[in-house]
Amino acid sequence: MSDTIEQKCLAKGVKLTDQRKTIARVVSESKKNYGESDHPDVDELYKRVLKIDPKISIATVYRTVKLF
Repeated sequence: MSDTIEQKCLAKGVKLTDQRKTIARVVSESKKNYGESDHPDVDELYKRVLKIDPKISIATVYRTVKLF
């Protein structure tokens, strides 16, 4: 059973904003896009998220990672 981050959040009643969805997608796809040994820290995750949505702040990424 391989639930996505989005599915797990919805099951727990966590509200998924567009920014959270973007961050969750980047985390979920990191191994596929960067290799099986990929384990990005928050700063690297932030760099990847910025490529998709430049309006997301580093604080949002930190809070979202903590939430997840």
